[in-house]
Amino acid sequence: MTSFWNLFKQMWSQKQRYIYLLFVVNIFTVIFMTVLRITMPSNFSVNSGLTGYWEDTYMWLTIYFDIAFCAVTCWQNEKINLSQSWHLVAADERKTYLANVSTSMVACALFFFLQQIINGILLLPGYGLNSFIQVYRDFQLWPAHYDLMRDVLLHWLFIIMIILLIYLFVSFANFASRMITDFLPFKSTLWIRLLVIAILVVVAVYSGLIIFSHLETLIDIKRMSPDANIIWQYDPMWLDTLILFIVNLIFDSIDLWFVHSFVEPKIANY
Repeated sequence: MTSFWNLFKQMWSQKQRYIYLLFVVNIFTVIFMTVLRITMPSNFSVNSGLTGYWEDTYMWLTIYFDIAFCAVTCWQNEKINLSQSWHLVAADERKTYLANVSTSMVACALFFFLQQIINGILLLPGYGLNSFIQVYRDFQLWPAHYDLMRDVLLHWLFIIMIILLIYLFVSFANFASRMITDFLPFKSTLWIRLLVIAILVVVAVYSGLIIFSHLETLIDIKRMSPDANIIWQYDPMWLDTLILFIVNLIFDSIDLWFVHSFVEPKIANY
């Protein structure tokens, strides 16, 4: 049987090329935006300078590329999940699935770290060598003088839970839509699968809004109540993170069941 580590290394060799590809695109985007700002300055950039422009822009650019990279890794995950070649490997299907998700999580971490190197260089004129710390502080991922390390760790954990939820839900939507369309009495088409996926996404988003709105109401009640306990004194992100952890655990269990009971037999019959 192939070990988890060997599966991880083989999948990593496929995924790492996309890390460097999007990183190069990120660098060229920064260069292009810098040249454009110098050659075609707006009134804002003239007053604040190039350093001020990047101080106000780099976070949004980072987030946009993070979303793009997350989409690419989701596509890679599902390509591997339904790949006949990977399912012919002498390994448990659930182990292969977990290695697939794990490599994408590590890839996201490496890509974000490389982005922060670029961001630190962009902020060098304004912050000096502290710019490489400041970029993490702006994302609330490094403690400032008023932050507790506990809160910073919660922010890291919250981001990890969000990314993991995206991967697990995309796999769930992919597996569930295939299973539903295969059991329909008429011939399935791509449009039907897309419709099923859209319905699943709408239901998930609506359920998430309900859960987090009730969570916000709970926090507000605790804050306004005369006998409010200590929950309102802390960042409620710990409660959000706990809910995300539980939801991830549920989706992960369902995905592992899909992989073991549905995806593997389906591919074996091709």
